[in-house]
Amino acid sequence: MKSTPDISTTYLGIPLRSPLIPAASPQTEHIDGLSEMERCGAGAVVLHSLFENPYQERFQHVEAYLDEISAAKRQLKIPVIASLNANTPEGWVRLAKRIEKAGADAIELNIYRISLTPDMPSSKIEEGYVEIVRHVASVLEIPVSVKLPPYFTNLALLSSQLEDAGAKGLIFFNRLYQPDLDLLSMGPGNSMRLSTGAENRLPMLWLSLIYRQVRLDLAAGTGVRTGSDVLKMILSGACATQLCSVLLQRGIPWLELVTQDLLHWMDICHVTSLKEAKGILARQPNEEAEDEEYRRALQGYSGLEVPEPSERVPRAGALLRSRGGMVGHGQ
Repeated sequence: MKSTPDISTTYLGIPLRSPLIPAASPQTEHIDGLSEMERCGAGAVVLHSLFENPYQERFQHVEAYLDEISAAKRQLKIPVIASLNANTPEGWVRLAKRIEKAGADAIELNIYRISLTPDMPSSKIEEGYVEIVRHVASVLEIPVSVKLPPYFTNLALLSSQLEDAGAKGLIFFNRLYQPDLDLLSMGPGNSMRLSTGAENRLPMLWLSLIYRQVRLDLAAGTGVRTGSDVLKMILSGACATQLCSVLLQRGIPWLELVTQDLLHWMDICHVTSLKEAKGILARQPNEEAEDEEYRRALQGYSGLEVPEPSERVPRAGALLRSRGGMVGHGQ
């Protein structure tokens, strides 16, 4: 009788029954949602973020967040990972210690910073990340992971420095929220945009490039929507994958379909164990090979079907006139 592929993994030194981890989101604010995630096959959960400077009234009470950790630990059998976003050295350390005391299995540092200081070199920004991790990891017994944005000059160096500072894992990537403009109100538009499957190429690339250079447990955190996405991330070097946007769109039971799809693709690819498959398609760090990959990508343009000039979209002015006139002139 054919055996079922083994989808168990280890993340931050913690055994997980599955690599599927619902990321911090509104869905992980309530115990009912967390319980449904466990029933639907999640390997662990990341609670919504605790903010030192709360952006909503209900987050002003740290005690409420600590109570949520304790309740989740009583209710769930899967690991509970807390998420923290602070803005002072004292806040990072103080809140992290309280999170550990409340019973969290691990803590994810949600460092979200944009520097607008023109005289601050990039190295100073990276040093700020490293110092946060060093301060927090030095006072905790539970493992610390860091959710990083992709916008660093040398991500390989930063990953190594974070490992030396005490991090046990990295999540690729935290997304930069980019506000739209509302032309009718002439002001900011809705900045919330859920990720798509097309965005998972970036974390997949960096997982593959970083995997052989650090001893950290890596996780993918952008654009993971299907079981095939999960398997690609594992083969590239991830221990686990975080899901957020697709669960907000499809609902928590989507986790069951992702698990089924993962098992399906493992069977097709003759993968019997995720632990054995981890990183087998990761790249060897080689700048010449990356240059060659870039050249091959450019050559791929020749395979695209580019419309003839007569088939292309008409100029904007002609298009607007064909629809009855320019906006603001007779409309």
